[in-house]
Amino acid sequence: MKIAIVKRMVLLMVVVATGLESIGQNQDSTTVNKPAEKKILTLDDCIAIAMKNNIQLKQTRNNAHIAKANNFQSIMNFLPNVNGFGNFSLNNGTSFNSNIGQFATGSNESSFLSVSANMVLFNGMNNFYNKKATSLALESNVNLIKAQEQTVQASVLGSYLAVVLDKENIKISEARIDLLSLQLEREKKRHSVGVGNLEQVYNFQSQLANENLRLVNLQNQLLTDQLTLLQILQIEVSRDYEVAPYPFDEEVESVLEKEKYAEVLEESRAYSPSLKSAMANANAAHYNFKRTQTSMVPTVSLIGDYSTQYSSLLRDNADQVIPIGEQYENLTNKGLELRLTVPIFNNYRNKTNTQVSKLNKENAELQLDQAELDVTNTVQRVYLDLINAQETYKAAEDNMVALNQSFEFVKTRYEHGNTDFYTYLESLNNKNRAEIELVNAKYSIIFRKKILDVYRGLL
Repeated sequence: MKIAIVKRMVLLMVVVATGLESIGQNQDSTTVNKPAEKKILTLDDCIAIAMKNNIQLKQTRNNAHIAKANNFQSIMNFLPNVNGFGNFSLNNGTSFNSNIGQFATGSNESSFLSVSANMVLFNGMNNFYNKKATSLALESNVNLIKAQEQTVQASVLGSYLAVVLDKENIKISEARIDLLSLQLEREKKRHSVGVGNLEQVYNFQSQLANENLRLVNLQNQLLTDQLTLLQILQIEVSRDYEVAPYPFDEEVESVLEKEKYAEVLEESRAYSPSLKSAMANANAAHYNFKRTQTSMVPTVSLIGDYSTQYSSLLRDNADQVIPIGEQYENLTNKGLELRLTVPIFNNYRNKTNTQVSKLNKENAELQLDQAELDVTNTVQRVYLDLINAQETYKAAEDNMVALNQSFEFVKTRYEHGNTDFYTYLESLNNKNRAEIELVNAKYSIIFRKKILDVYRGLL
């Protein structure tokens, strides 16, 4: 009896252990097969990723480093050039040896060492103009970085807005489908008990099918706009990303106050890095033009030279080769030269360079005019979009309240058989259009304001 009880207990422990092992394996399998979580992208995340990955922005930053190097070199151009020279020669045969001032036959060794310095004393202020031009070019490139950042931010904001609006429109479409589905079920029940109308069932089925098709189109548009956003961010599109909704309810009321266009434009022009870049570029072109003009001016240089030499043919009174160290010490030469170089004819190169730099200066001035026009046009467009969104929001808000009340009234009358299907459908369509207009206006206000803040340097 006791043996049987022990066997049963052992068998029970084996079963329990097996079951626990199976559960653990299932849990491990569940963990392994668990799908990867979606990466949530907020608006700040999108802007930060775009700033990090944007290729044009990286190129602009590299150009700024190049401009910085050129500016450093323009400062170093004021310093003298110092060069060293040295050689060692083995000769066999008859050759003229400058160390002894005569021809020599046989094998001999010789070497020559020198250090020279050349400093430009005057070149028509070429170095000065070059320094001014490179300094302004650096300033232009630094502002180009900010201008490119503005472009990236505005692009991300616009694309993010499209995705968020797509999601809101999908919510409205899904709510419309739910409502139509409930009405369809109601009409089917009414028809089944003999108090409904089969035509109404078909009408709701038709509208439900149309709305399902519209929902599919909206979902496809969401995928397209989300792909566009990911491409702007330049991240892997194969990964599953989810664009986070933007909390805006409290922020809408704070931007409904209209700002004067003149003040907004003045702030944008004062901050605009693209305008500052174009202005610095125009000034740099002006100094480059003056620099090329100095190529026709004489150059005054101061040249210093120190040299020494050695020859195996140079011997002492005992016909022994004078040691190399002694020759280096005694055969030194020091020279100082003041040199004047006058450009007379160089294949019209100076004249051509001057003409080209003059045209470059004129083009840079035209680019400055274009930059001013671009800033004005951009601010005008974004400001007008913001004003339109604010006006639309106020009207859509009032319209939404009225159409909601109207729809609830028509819905009640329809459910009691006091109005026809087409009146009900028209009221529903008006309500949905008002919802879409209100949502679009809300988001447009926030994002247009943010884009405007980008151009004003406030974001």
